Amino acid sequence: MNKITRIVTIYICIIVQFISCKNSHGQSLDSIPRTNQQQILIHSRSINEDRTVWIHLPPEYNESTDHYPVLYLLDAGSHFKYASEMIDFLSGFESNCIPRMIIVGIPNTDRGRDFTPALVSKDTEEMSKTNGASNFLGFIKNELIPYVDKTYRTQPYRILGTHSLGGLFGVYIHGIHPDLFQASIIISPALNGEGERAKVMQDFATCLKKNTELTTKFFVSVGNEDTHGANLLTLQLKRMSPKAVKWIYKKYQNENHFSVPYKSIYDGLRYIYSNWPLDIFLNPKKISYANVRDHFDKLSEEFGYSINPTEEFLNQCGYQQLRFRHIAEAIEFFQQNIKSHPKSFNVYDSMGEA
Repeated sequence: MNKITRIVTIYICIIVQFISCKNSHGQSLDSIPRTNQQQILIHSRSINEDRTVWIHLPPEYNESTDHYPVLYLLDAGSHFKYASEMIDFLSGFESNCIPRMIIVGIPNTDRGRDFTPALVSKDTEEMSKTNGASNFLGFIKNELIPYVDKTYRTQPYRILGTHSLGGLFGVYIHGIHPDLFQASIIISPALNGEGERAKVMQDFATCLKKNTELTTKFFVSVGNEDTHGANLLTLQLKRMSPKAVKWIYKKYQNENHFSVPYKSIYDGLRYIYSNWPLDIFLNPKKISYANVRDHFDKLSEEFGYSINPTEEFLNQCGYQQLRFRHIAEAIEFFQQNIKSHPKSFNVYDSMGEA
């Protein structure tokens, strides 16, 4: 094959590939939105086994320098996929209900062993106890969280998402390390029974009573099912919680034990970030950067770390003001974005349009 023939062949291949991307009406197919998801393998010394962990990053993570709060999600095989999509939707500029966040999903290997504080197993006629929950807590506290904080751009605000037996483990964590998670969504917690489960509740109550400066947020929910476990938990919260602890209990009459997590994670995040929304999108009123700065200063005080508007948020604020011909306000937003993100080409492009 001579040089000319090779060139012609390459061009034909390019044309054929372009045509194949057309649908029956001659239009190009729109790409499916990409998702920033990763799977990693960590060898845990605490559990003495390899553990798979799923990571979902905000859509703009690779193009930004921002830091994000983290949702640690147990039973990831059941909840990771829809929770990731839900959080991307809720944290988008149009919705603006919660911040962008990183999601760390932990799939199960031995759910009963990991979530139960003292697992009783039967081997012929002998009964033995293992430290399943203690080891799993060691994995999360001493191995997973340090890995995530070292590898990704995180903020010092962690949320724990749990369901059923995972709810038992979530309460167990708070009873031992009340500062490990700053908020928890505890869905249909399996707190019924005596023995170790009763001890979990005792430790949780003692923790609430001793830690008078605790500022944790709890969202507790249950479906149309046995409410005994959730009632026990909320009774302790009602009796023992320090003043700064915030909590709410919600019962979903139209959901069962397995359908209730979807609505609970949505409502739980909305509760934790109830003060987050700022009405910017399609608001014709003049909104200045000072208004936005004041809002984020209040959020910083509430959540205990410095929270700044992201590049995307400031950029969209500027364009909303530009849309309604509030030129001075738009320019101020773009100027602040240049100051905060001087290495981004987009901030200069936006200022040029203004």
